[in-house]
Amino acid sequence: MSFWLVLKADIERFREDGTDLRTLVRGLLSQGFQALLVYRIFRWFHERGIPTQPVRFFIERLTEMMTGISIPAEAQIGKGLRIHHFGGIIIHSQAIIGEKCTLYHGVTLGDLGGWGGTPRIGSHVVIGAGAKILGEVEIGHHCRIGANAVVRTSIPPHCTAVGVPAVVKERVARVR
Repeated sequence: MSFWLVLKADIERFREDGTDLRTLVRGLLSQGFQALLVYRIFRWFHERGIPTQPVRFFIERLTEMMTGISIPAEAQIGKGLRIHHFGGIIIHSQAIIGEKCTLYHGVTLGDLGGWGGTPRIGSHVVIGAGAKILGEVEIGHHCRIGANAVVRTSIPPHCTAVGVPAVVKERVARVR
């Protein structure tokens, strides 16, 4: 998919908060979007096999220091990712994230200390503040991971995982 279409999908997520210019500018200046923009740029180079080292190393480290968010260019992230709030977000270089996902502060998507594989996150997943998803687990589409949950097992689609260790609960559809 085109770099510009992916970036546009990321920016469109700010419209969830409102359609005014102030909301858009606030989103574009957020630390989450800045870290995501650096990722998108270096991912574009990575997908085309264009070497960017050592420049990429320094810019990624600077971005980590300024935003508290680590997103390596090797990670596979679908369009429309939204990072709410500042800092503490670590994404493993082999993690896979689907489209239109939302991450809150303090989220870790990682392995088990150098072994155990990495998470695969479906589309439309919301991962709450402080949640940790560790090892080779798959999170289904439209799932919700509660704040501070520690997920070590796969979660089927349309479920919620809460607690330490995370317990899976089916989501009940709301009637409006």
